[in-house]
Amino acid sequence: MASLSQKYRPKTFAEVTGQTHVTETLRKEIATGRLGHAFLFSGPRGVGKTTTARIFAKALNCEALKEGEPCNICAACEAANKGKAFDLIELDAATHTQVEKIRETIVEHVRFSPMSGHRKVYVIDEAHMLSNASWNALLKTLEEPPPYAFFILATTEWHKVPATIVSRCQRFEFHRVGDAQLSKRVGELASQEGWKLDSEVIKLIVARSEGCVRDAETLLGQLGSLGEQTITMDIAGLVIPESHLPAAAGLLTLWADQKHEDSVQEADRLFRDGVPLEPLFDDLLLIVRKLLAASGNPKLVEEWKTGPEEERVLVPLVGRFQPPELNDIALLLFERRRDVKAGVEALFALQLAGTVVANGLLKHASATQPPPEGGERQSPAPSPKAQEKTKTNFEEKTKHEEQVDESPAQKGNDIRETELQEKEIETSEEREEVKGETGNTEKPSVDFDLVRMKWTAVIRAVNEQNHSLPFVLKISQPESIQGNTIVIRFQYPFHRDKIINDVRHRRMVESCLNQVMETQGLMIDGVIGEDPARATERSQDAVSNILRAFGGSVVES
Repeated sequence: MASLSQKYRPKTFAEVTGQTHVTETLRKEIATGRLGHAFLFSGPRGVGKTTTARIFAKALNCEALKEGEPCNICAACEAANKGKAFDLIELDAATHTQVEKIRETIVEHVRFSPMSGHRKVYVIDEAHMLSNASWNALLKTLEEPPPYAFFILATTEWHKVPATIVSRCQRFEFHRVGDAQLSKRVGELASQEGWKLDSEVIKLIVARSEGCVRDAETLLGQLGSLGEQTITMDIAGLVIPESHLPAAAGLLTLWADQKHEDSVQEADRLFRDGVPLEPLFDDLLLIVRKLLAASGNPKLVEEWKTGPEEERVLVPLVGRFQPPELNDIALLLFERRRDVKAGVEALFALQLAGTVVANGLLKHASATQPPPEGGERQSPAPSPKAQEKTKTNFEEKTKHEEQVDESPAQKGNDIRETELQEKEIETSEEREEVKGETGNTEKPSVDFDLVRMKWTAVIRAVNEQNHSLPFVLKISQPESIQGNTIVIRFQYPFHRDKIINDVRHRRMVESCLNQVMETQGLMIDGVIGEDPARATERSQDAVSNILRAFGGSVVES
């Protein structure tokens, strides 16, 4: 028995659902006789690309056109409807990617005149799968085809088609079908089959289809195969996968409440209850997208309150996250979903995402740690001694510039070099002075554990301004905190020079650090070498390996 998509395949341009901008253009081209020889149909799966190509091919050979529409009565139309048209050649590029097949089926075959009609049409489906050699073989034929030959390339990824091919084609972009048009199509097919569908069932089919007509027809056919004339939501739940938006909304609520332990346990419960966690990432991203759309749009929220359950569960989440936080959550979920596809356990990835959000570790997290006792954090002011050194250095630099008598170009270079050196000295002296006065007497202005937890967020913030520094920061780590100075341990001296000794880079990192920590006045310094504890552990491992290799033992002296 034929599927619904085959049984009710459109036979005219007017029957194609939701692609009027394409079908009307093609119909008028046929009616006026102003035809191109190569067409590129692109768009998502299941929206009518191949169907439209077949209708177009049928209309080209129709003996009794009606304003550009095929009559479906003449011999040519009947042969095309039955799949027996000799002059309609369809090629699946996903199966036949080799250049030999293209030469045999198209390049050599196109020289022969049509057998029954007066035009020969080649339809290449999934055209982006063709090899480069195949495209090269086809290029000359597309550029100078016989007057009776027409080519239609259908693809879901037109950007993979060579530009030399695209430039020789009329390109038509097929769109996803809107909910209203898709609902009408589902209702019409159900009526023709004698099925009665609840309105909620139709909405469910449309939502699951995501604008794809073929997916909607397939789901409807599955429901019809149950043998029920009246299809309710209870019956539809046996075939159509259940939505897990309520579960995803519950997780986001726990994250918003910063209930980390509860969110970890909830993710584990969902896993034990058999909820597929990979699609749950998609549900979480869908909620984030809807919440972003609802920010600043009260009318949409009011529609949710009276909408289906999948929308009503979103209402309590409105306003719980600010748009920058939603952006961070989306990026985080994208990363964890990529990890899952790379082989990471879905439960672990979901719990890691919950850990970041529930603990306020997002880059733009609104929840902040309470300030230390004594009020707001303040940037430490330079000491009088440091100010005096800065003034002296400036006076010496000015005096030196007045005394030097060289060529203008050389003088300009020396002055710029001197300014950079003095700026470096001034900053270093101020930093050393501040460390000397505050390092041993003041309590740390921030929690060092919090700095280490948010270090990844700092790296992400730096990456938005400079793409070379994050690599150095990723293989370095905060070592300690002294007053308002975060000491970073670098593995190599040139890494420390790149971050600490370069004034522009250091200030960039300090700015991002203060932005993420929501403080003012935090500075950074660096030390070089491996973590002593790690070095000791590595040394002990080396000794153990030697003893195991030579069968020795440690002798106490």
